Amino acid sequence: MKKLDRKLAMKIANLTARGRYDEVVNILSQFENGGRGTWGYFAEKFIPFLKDRSTPAPFTIFAKGNSKLPFYAFSNLPIVNCPGAGECAKWCYSLKAWRYPAAFMRQVQNTILVREQSEQLTEAWNKLPANRDVRLYVDGDFDSIETMKYWFARMEDRKDLKVYGYSKSWKLFIEYNDSGAEFPANYVLNMSSGSRYENIGPIRAAMAALPITRGNFVAVNVPGDSSNKTIREAAKSMGMTKVFICPGKCGECIKAQGENVHACGSADRMKDFNVVLPIH
Repeated sequence: MKKLDRKLAMKIANLTARGRYDEVVNILSQFENGGRGTWGYFAEKFIPFLKDRSTPAPFTIFAKGNSKLPFYAFSNLPIVNCPGAGECAKWCYSLKAWRYPAAFMRQVQNTILVREQSEQLTEAWNKLPANRDVRLYVDGDFDSIETMKYWFARMEDRKDLKVYGYSKSWKLFIEYNDSGAEFPANYVLNMSSGSRYENIGPIRAAMAALPITRGNFVAVNVPGDSSNKTIREAAKSMGMTKVFICPGKCGECIKAQGENVHACGSADRMKDFNVVLPIH
């Protein structure tokens, strides 16, 4: 076998979520190592970790920023880690990364690290440079209250980091809040569209009232061209009033005190704005 198709990738994702790592090893062992960059090359790199999770994680845990996302970022597997997924599962952007072996296997690796609350994950977090922005998650989501508690504890440990993210796991946030637990002050949440809960009024209202919630991040269906005018009109037709169109590059969408900052992490300046982009 030379390449992973979407169906087999989803099978690996489901097996990983259920902790059936031996079966994942059996699948990955079928890939032919055709040299650096091939599925077989990365499979051989990954299999020792799947067999023994005490060995060093073979892929970078936190990805360092690029021109589009100039922050440190964490991802794990989409769909299987997204208990709040609704309509978004039909057009999930994260599945596009499954074309690339390193990206897919990093998502598998990080899913395991999170579910086992691995010391390697904690160490990688503690080694992040001081006073940086961190996006949690790019792909995937909070899969459980236990995972949420883990990450919020890490944020309390590193109050210098400015953490933000998007989530559809709204019931988990409400459950966490109702337990009386406090949210870390250095976390900003964007309510991501496509959640199975987004049309349930009481749940949406409870989410909007959380102290960590900045506002909505909405993917709009734009017929024809995707000019800013068309996107804005589509957003307003959905009842949105405060609209900010995502320019596609995080970190330089707005200016504050002469510095480029990002709307999704700006809890004060962009409070209650609908940050929108077209479904693509």
